[in-house]
Amino acid sequence: MSLFTDTRSELSLDSVRDRLATALRDAFRNDEKTLIEALPAMGKSYGVVEWAEDTGRPLTVFTARSELYGQYEDWCVDRGLSHRTLPAFHRECGTIDHERESPPAKDSIEAEVREVYASGISGAQLHRDAERYFGERLPSQHDGRCPYMESRDFSPENYDVLIGHYLQAHNRDYLEDRYVAFDEFPGDAYFFTPTHNEATRAIRNYLNAEERLPFKNWKDLIRRRNNDEHEDAVREWKDDLGFYSHRDTRVQLQRKPGFHAHAPLLTHAGLEFELLDNEWEYANLGSGRKAVRSPEDEWTVLIPPPLYAAESVVALDGTPTLTKWRLVLGGDYIVHEPVLNSDREKREYLRDVLGLEIIQTDGGAKPYQSGNNVNVRSDGALLENIHSREGHRPSVITSKQAKEQYESTEVDGHIEVAEHYGNLKGSNEFEETRLGVVIGSPHPPEGEAVQRWGALNGDAVERKTDDEGRITKGVDLDFGPLGNALFRDVAEYEVLQAVMRFGRTESDGKHGARVYVHTSRLPRWVEADERVDVTTWSKGMQEVVEALRSSEKWPDGEWTNGEIAESVSVTTRQVGELMKELDEEGYVTHRRGGRGNAYHWSNERLEDFSVFGRIE
Repeated sequence: MSLFTDTRSELSLDSVRDRLATALRDAFRNDEKTLIEALPAMGKSYGVVEWAEDTGRPLTVFTARSELYGQYEDWCVDRGLSHRTLPAFHRECGTIDHERESPPAKDSIEAEVREVYASGISGAQLHRDAERYFGERLPSQHDGRCPYMESRDFSPENYDVLIGHYLQAHNRDYLEDRYVAFDEFPGDAYFFTPTHNEATRAIRNYLNAEERLPFKNWKDLIRRRNNDEHEDAVREWKDDLGFYSHRDTRVQLQRKPGFHAHAPLLTHAGLEFELLDNEWEYANLGSGRKAVRSPEDEWTVLIPPPLYAAESVVALDGTPTLTKWRLVLGGDYIVHEPVLNSDREKREYLRDVLGLEIIQTDGGAKPYQSGNNVNVRSDGALLENIHSREGHRPSVITSKQAKEQYESTEVDGHIEVAEHYGNLKGSNEFEETRLGVVIGSPHPPEGEAVQRWGALNGDAVERKTDDEGRITKGVDLDFGPLGNALFRDVAEYEVLQAVMRFGRTESDGKHGARVYVHTSRLPRWVEADERVDVTTWSKGMQEVVEALRSSEKWPDGEWTNGEIAESVSVTTRQVGELMKELDEEGYVTHRRGGRGNAYHWSNERLEDFSVFGRIE
């Protein structure tokens, strides 16, 4: 669905932003949750601030990282809007060292605070009841109120815009009578992922205190949960569960090993689990909450925020997957509103509005997540030739493992700046870069990124087999419609997002970028402006060139195939074929004469011979 027809009028950044403004106005009027699909650089984040100024409606924005808060704050100042960044326990409580990179000492008060917080007790509650939990006031309370508790003491209605992290959407005070925007996908922010032992200990602890349920522990619950004699008791217990009554904060339980405030929710999941065809288990817990358990006993509980309290909810994403958005926002339905209405318009936006020229290789999928499949020679051939072809070194986005391998080889000499996929969110590092390369694709852990999300939707997702019964892989990888969409969300969409990192901002009268893409993992609607083949030199070729360069006759002498073969591991015949290839590339020339009309080779430009290979 889209408000905008696919006209043949040319797109411009202004016309696209006008469309976005219209989409935002209509979405915030909608009682249904709305997902606006707006590709990067359309100004969707700034657009919601403009909407707040234009309408005078109170806005709450939830986003990913604190670095983005400052951007929103600056926009609010520019538009004359009162604003407040929401208080964060880990950032503002003086007891917590928020810059710590290693765990605190086990016997420290910080370690105790972190342990209680991890058991599901909120930062506010552990401050209010510090003496009960820790036998004393927190260090941050010794000289008065903790800065965190002081920063919580405000009235949301006094601010035009509230800015916070996705997790803070669980606080109804920041939702009620306000319009809510989610800037980009929250990822796993609403996941609770206990280990199997943590989950079953919490359930046992809860069952020992919960007299209404006739089970002793996890095993007993699983064995007897469907017995007719327990049906009434189980139904009455479930009927009493509300949106927040799944939290157990009873003091007498909190001192017991294995306590967790989400124990009622885990118990509910144990009662509801049903087996899917791929051996995952799924439980619908009501109010948008879901639980799944993998065949390896890995638990995930999805606890969406109480968005029914908001006036309206709008989600903003450049490359969304509807199923995932619908699940994390806790509903059965979400309105999808793309700003660009067709694949043609998307291509036009990339080419004409953003000024992106995409040159794609024949490299295949190149799944680089683990580092096991990194082809340094192929990547080196591409980067080396781009450096020569363009006259300067490109900036590179690839996997962390590939980046590390480049740094330990000659490949690094052909890279201006390199970054990895995992460090891109919220980054503007390449916004004025005019020459970029994206190498390899993220290959998500299939259990977490594909099967888990499928299970949360109540579907069994797994790799399909081909006509000959073989499990699909590589470019033929197939999970079925839902699974493919979930896989593309990480693989293809992250590659596209990486491509669009380059050249977003105009500088020195230039905008856009030329981007080489060394993977096939781009959305199908993307069409490359040019395609190139990457060929790596064989070991024999490298030996031949090295033999010529290190010869006493270098650089002005002549060599026969037999003379070259004396210094390399390949045969005289193979040397002849390799020299002919160099001749075709213009690196050498030849004459024929003497005994047997032999080839006599001489250097033409072997000093320019590329180390890794060529592109054509």
